Amino acid sequence: MGLPPASAGWAQAGMNPVRNSIFNGVKGLDKILSTRFSAKSRSAFGGNTLLEKVRDKILNKRRMIIKDLKNFSDLGAEEKKDSKKTAGPDWRVICYVFIILFLVLAFITFTYLITFYPDLFNRISRNLNTRGNSQPAEEVCPGCLLRFIDGYPVPAGRENLFPVAVVVDNHPDGRPAFGLAEADLVYEAEAEGGITRYLAFFANGQTIEKIGPIRSARPYFVDWVKEMSALFVHCGGSPEALAKVYKENIFDFNEFYQSSYFWRDEQKPGPYNIFTSSANLGKYLGGKNLTEGKFLSWQFKEEAPANTPASDIEIGFKSPDFVVKWKYDKINNEYIRYLAGEIQSDGNDKKEIRTKNVIIQYQEAKVLDKELRLKIETLGRGLAIICLDGGCREGEWRKESLAARTRYYIGEEEVKFNPGKIWVEIVRPELEIAYPVK
Repeated sequence: MGLPPASAGWAQAGMNPVRNSIFNGVKGLDKILSTRFSAKSRSAFGGNTLLEKVRDKILNKRRMIIKDLKNFSDLGAEEKKDSKKTAGPDWRVICYVFIILFLVLAFITFTYLITFYPDLFNRISRNLNTRGNSQPAEEVCPGCLLRFIDGYPVPAGRENLFPVAVVVDNHPDGRPAFGLAEADLVYEAEAEGGITRYLAFFANGQTIEKIGPIRSARPYFVDWVKEMSALFVHCGGSPEALAKVYKENIFDFNEFYQSSYFWRDEQKPGPYNIFTSSANLGKYLGGKNLTEGKFLSWQFKEEAPANTPASDIEIGFKSPDFVVKWKYDKINNEYIRYLAGEIQSDGNDKKEIRTKNVIIQYQEAKVLDKELRLKIETLGRGLAIICLDGGCREGEWRKESLAARTRYYIGEEEVKFNPGKIWVEIVRPELEIAYPVK
């Protein structure tokens, strides 16, 4: 009678002391069952019948032991399985994985935003400083004085730096303009054929790596430079403008004769490739020992943001490429400049161009020559729309002489501006203008 080996598959599972004892018992029974009895032994045990009964009892016992051993093994496996279920997942590891994934995702998102939406961070930075913008100067900057050019509080000794006026191009082929976001005062006026050009004044001592593209002068630019007694930075000019520069004894800085202070950007087509920097302009002024301005300041007040929703200001220059919109940012009490339907940003750092004050100045103009250059009358009086604090009011501009500062009035009271940047939009009466009335 053949017997299956009791050790089959058990040794591989590994035996604890209990299972070893059972296993040794089975091996002993196997040894007894495999014994061949002699005729004498069989006679002593009562013959074959008794031996068979004993053998059957031993076999039954063996089967029971083997069954118990199998159940014991199954129980051990089940206990291990239950132990794993009870332990569950390692939550610390899962938490660490999620934290790492979150940090990686946050880094990728931050990199994307700062690369493609840098202005978002500029807005956040401004919002964090909003409270200081509307506080009195002595609270924002203790011991400071209001800067002459824009009323912004600055440390004593920096309130009246010598101003520089730069003619900056606005032709679509010359965009973006560089340095406008840092200008304290900007005039925008038509140059010819509906194309506008900027006259940007700087008197803040800030470092500006690139200013331009620098373009040619126009006679009305000369008038605004003269009332500010500023250094006039340009590249050539119309015959009328150059003649006026000489006649009015303007402090002139023409690239034609001062080329060492300028450079040409080879990545841009001419004539939209001439630039300078605040360092170059400061070097020239330092050589002339000019540090203090000689112009009269406008009047300034504390900010008073409107409590009602404000509408946009739109300047309808003839070509869609030059249409300007100023959108009011109530949080910062500023106007954001849009050009041709898009936010206008500075070429230096992609910073949005913003201002605290917008002046719409109506002036008569006529075409001078076949190049469609204009003559704009800057002397006298005319309609002016004064926009600040989220609203606009109709007033009047007045300029009594070429040397006199243009001033703005509502009734007989001179306008007081918000401290900060000022933009003056020079428009002809026939242009379409939209603005919110305060």
